[in-house]
Amino acid sequence: MPLTEVQPVKTRTFSEEVAERLREAIRNGSLGAGSRLVEQEVAEQLGVSRVPVREALQMLVEEGMVRKAPHRGAYVYLSTAYEIEEISSLRVVLECFVVERVIQNWNREHEERLRSIVGAMRAGMQGGDPQRIYEQDYAFHHALWEIAHHSLLLEVVSGLRSRLSRFLYEANSALSQEGASRHVDSHDEFIDVLKSGDVATAQREIATHILSAKARILTHCQLAPVQSLALPPAGTVAADVVR
Repeated sequence: MPLTEVQPVKTRTFSEEVAERLREAIRNGSLGAGSRLVEQEVAEQLGVSRVPVREALQMLVEEGMVRKAPHRGAYVYLSTAYEIEEISSLRVVLECFVVERVIQNWNREHEERLRSIVGAMRAGMQGGDPQRIYEQDYAFHHALWEIAHHSLLLEVVSGLRSRLSRFLYEANSALSQEGASRHVDSHDEFIDVLKSGDVATAQREIATHILSAKARILTHCQLAPVQSLALPPAGTVAADVVR
């Protein structure tokens, strides 16, 4: 039988849906750090079989949100300060490469797309909806990854960010109204930099954005910064490491 005639496996859709439900529960704190994730219990609560639950848990293991241990099974994992530092420093390198490619590919449609996302983010901020702010913040970065037009880069950098998604959600939700407003406005300002075509400034801005998010996460989680993990100066990351 030709492969074009083979129907997609529907349980894969269930797996992705289960994974997203679990991600959301972890992000909003319904499933706290250390919470056990028993396949049968999750399956019963979501009304699915154990197979999509098992596949969903494996997705979250690969994303770093869940871990599995002998005699304990799967549980929600809380990253250490050192892991947060490592993920953030690697994100700086990769996102600097992203913005270089974004500027190379830039056009008016890209600006309109990003401005629209920021508008939705601002509406969420004005409505006091942290979930909408988080979703549109992610949409903004995902749009940048797509504009960069590099499928492997998109896969890697989105995976890294997903490992911090719970902490980003919680830390940003704790921002004051003024802090949330500045956070949203910074995205509009970043679009202006991208539009200008100034690669070096755009790379400094994205590095500052990522490291500021890291600082918010560490503060929110009451974790001390790791002094031994030296980060390259923001303005030299892409030139010295990526190229």
